[in-house]
Amino acid sequence: VLVHMGGVDSGEIFSVAHKAICKTGGEVKESRSVRLGGRYSQMFLVSNADAQKIDAAVRAVCPLIEHISVVPARQTTKDLKGPYCATSPLVPFVRAMHMELPWKSGIVDEITEFLNVNGVTMTDINEYRAGKDVVLEGFAHLPTGLAEFPQVNESDLLLKLEKLGVKVVQFTKVKGQDPPPGAQMAAA
Repeated sequence: VLVHMGGVDSGEIFSVAHKAICKTGGEVKESRSVRLGGRYSQMFLVSNADAQKIDAAVRAVCPLIEHISVVPARQTTKDLKGPYCATSPLVPFVRAMHMELPWKSGIVDEITEFLNVNGVTMTDINEYRAGKDVVLEGFAHLPTGLAEFPQVNESDLLLKLEKLGVKVVQFTKVKGQDPPPGAQMAAA
């Protein structure tokens, strides 16, 4: 399902909503969050989801919510031209990332919230255990500096992550690619 919610910005709403969704048994596969002008909008792509449970859980922990919709998501694997196409102005701000974290209860939420507070959104996240560590792989979307968050100094961000005990194995720019010829017609 796709969860979309919004309202007046009230602090750490992203982390609160993420935890509420996970407690219903849903697995957040991808998320986006934006804050502008004192308001927020968030979207979560959730698998293994019960739409009614998610709706109730998010409403229970987010009392200032003004809008929530929990609807079936379309087949996103068929999305052929997205934010990583060669002509996208966002490509310079996307990083392929691989991080290893020493496991402790709540570590993924802690790191996700740290990145979110710094304006970094993570998408297409794969999370798995590797011995005593948790591995996070996916994409980090750095702020462009055009909205509320200023551009991030990547060196400072990576140093802060290391101070939190995170081993950053990969944090590299992605190369934009357009879909193969004829793919646009096949998707239509």
